[in-house]
Amino acid sequence: MGMIISMKHLKNGAIAAIISDEGKNSSKTILVNDSRKSLADIASLILKKFNPFVIGVTGSNGKTTTKEIIKSILDSNYGQNKILATRGNYNNDIGLPLTIFNLNSSYTHIVLEMGMNHPNEISYLANIAPPNLAVITNIGEAHIENFKNREAIANEKKDILRNLQADGVAILPKDSEFFSFLVKDLKNVKVLSFGMGNDADISCEFLNNKTILIKTPKYELEIKPKLLGQNNISNILAAATCAYQLKINPTKIKEGIENVNSIPRRLELKEGKQRTAIIDDTYNANPSSFQSAIEVLDGFQGKKILVIGDMAELGENSRIYHQELSRFIKETKIDITLGVGKYVKEVISLLDGNNVWFNSKDELVKYLYSCMKDSTILVKGSRSMKMEEIVEKLIK
Repeated sequence: MGMIISMKHLKNGAIAAIISDEGKNSSKTILVNDSRKSLADIASLILKKFNPFVIGVTGSNGKTTTKEIIKSILDSNYGQNKILATRGNYNNDIGLPLTIFNLNSSYTHIVLEMGMNHPNEISYLANIAPPNLAVITNIGEAHIENFKNREAIANEKKDILRNLQADGVAILPKDSEFFSFLVKDLKNVKVLSFGMGNDADISCEFLNNKTILIKTPKYELEIKPKLLGQNNISNILAAATCAYQLKINPTKIKEGIENVNSIPRRLELKEGKQRTAIIDDTYNANPSSFQSAIEVLDGFQGKKILVIGDMAELGENSRIYHQELSRFIKETKIDITLGVGKYVKEVISLLDGNNVWFNSKDELVKYLYSCMKDSTILVKGSRSMKMEEIVEKLIK
């Protein structure tokens, strides 16, 4: 990053720019060796000055949703003007400092999403903002092309725990095969776990299709969330565990969770043409989020259509992950699978029945119009596939 504030910003009234290019030096610039590091240093100074309670959230899936649920619970309990949180997914080495730049003395808590697509990124971010409370939602295959394996990803995520403040608390996924690795050798760190089984500190059971019962060591809570899918139940549990640790009133936890609507393009239910229900999950895709989304579709009544695009950033195992996807689809009651993308071509070829691969999204949509009436349609693919272009042609 050549400069923190560009020359265009100076013309628009910015008082100064931090730059690393000597050729652009002027009376309104501050020359530094590394403007990216300066961004981090300024953010650290701001945090030290205002000293809010820091909640850091990372994981392969569910970071943004978990962060939004935590923020909603904190808003309900402390008031909206007291809570600062990452906007959207501003979760990298530029986005995280920029979020911190919005901090002022009115904020008591800051909820920071910490993303990772290359080694040492979590360490870098957690070093800027050491958390009081660190959440790891799960360990999956996201961005695995930049890592040796899932063990390497787990080790990177663990860096958020290694950077916890004194008396920090770790909120960890009990159902993950990496749980014991994450808790190993943590010094002076309290661990609270969340999961679907009773062996987790915070767990839950389904009372019916719309109601879950969250169980904590001190109380139980009936919740009617607006969010779809098992993944989102896990995100709700992670956020509820944070709230439990903060001793937030259970009625405020319930209110905060129930106030959260679907995050745009993440299992977002929309009304479609020809009396259809569209599940828009086009924000992004990796193997575990794909599996969760397909489980959501499989749970719907009536005719079910799956529309899929390629999963990106899976490296040399990309073909294997896509082949596993076809095996998973075969185990469901989905009626039709339609696909676009070079890897998805093989997925479709491995399926039996009324399944079709298309060269283009336009051809796929044209075919869908002929068979979609009265169905539920899930649309999903990686960001690079831009599957939302299909959704836009299906909704009213």
